Amino acid sequence: MVRTALGLLLGGWFGSYLLFGAVIAPTAFSVLPTAQIAGTLVGPVLMKLHLFGVAAGIPVAILSLLLGRSRALVVIPLLLSALCCYSHFGVSAELAEISDLTFGPGGSAEIANRFAFLHRVSVGIFIAVGLAVTAMIAMHAREDARSVASE
Repeated sequence: MVRTALGLLLGGWFGSYLLFGAVIAPTAFSVLPTAQIAGTLVGPVLMKLHLFGVAAGIPVAILSLLLGRSRALVVIPLLLSALCCYSHFGVSAELAEISDLTFGPGGSAEIANRFAFLHRVSVGIFIAVGLAVTAMIAMHAREDARSVASE
């Protein structure tokens, strides 16, 4: 039961990030007429992914602990949870704040540069979390294989 719950959480985390990064965001920015409109679609979806990451990290860490997994498999999901929290309440919040200034008539080069920087940070965090979740899946699979081999 514990392994199943862990697999579902990790699979949901991985799948949602993959779907967003490979399908939703690229499609929105290629199909919609402006980056601002695409951002209004992508922003709320990303918000839900951040909040899922914040919420998923804690039970993943607890389930890893219950399964007697390595310290890394307990600590990494907590760090990812904190990173998702920072991305949501820090980076994405500031992006939302300056979005109208960036795309509106009152914008400046300084604000546009800040927006571009924050967007790169957001994408970097998203990629880092996605890669770390993928690595956690591989690490758990290795630990499962060791458990089966020792039985």
